[in-house]
Amino acid sequence: MGLLDCLKPEAPATEALGRVLPAKEIPTDLASLNSSVAVGLLQKKNPAMAVRLIAGWLSSREALWWGALCQAQLVKVKAQVGRPELLNQVVNWIRDPGDSNREAVGLPGDNSDSSPIGLLAQAVVFTTDNLSPLKDHPVACPPGMTHRMVAVAVLGAAVCWPGKKQADCLNHFIALGLDVADGLHLWKEGALPGHPGLRAGSFSSFGRPIGNIWEDWK
Repeated sequence: MGLLDCLKPEAPATEALGRVLPAKEIPTDLASLNSSVAVGLLQKKNPAMAVRLIAGWLSSREALWWGALCQAQLVKVKAQVGRPELLNQVVNWIRDPGDSNREAVGLPGDNSDSSPIGLLAQAVVFTTDNLSPLKDHPVACPPGMTHRMVAVAVLGAAVCWPGKKQADCLNHFIALGLDVADGLHLWKEGALPGHPGLRAGSFSSFGRPIGNIWEDWK
């Protein structure tokens, strides 16, 4: 799967969700809404769907970075989300998305780790153009699989929150995703091109961090 670009705030919500869900699973009441309006409504009505919309709207590297930030915060509080060393390998690929860094994360068909970090690692594996071990007989990766796995990993991580307020954890992750859409919290300033974000009227250079970042990736 080639890496996908981010969408525009005015892109239909169904376009963003179409990257991560079958058409029949997309709520019909979102059909007339753009992504920016829809995510604002979903934050209150259906946070899990807001996570999926953000995962589908972001570019592939932004989505993976958002997923890594969410996992890192739970690693910080010693939640059981998977192996920190695997998360570091995911981050290495995000910073330098080459074949060798992707293969260090995992290979197609290796899906034995179902932890949230393991699911995020699978999202990196799905950035490959060929799922087959045979180069002469390539098997294309379905479009959007990386984004779909990021959404699953973020939702799975929220369930691992060690306290009682899992809903607050999920809302915090959504705020982080909107921050990343605004170009905030990247591993270094200007690491990815700036673009209009998902918050109404936002643009990356004017965004204000809302997420509480505990992990310093620098």
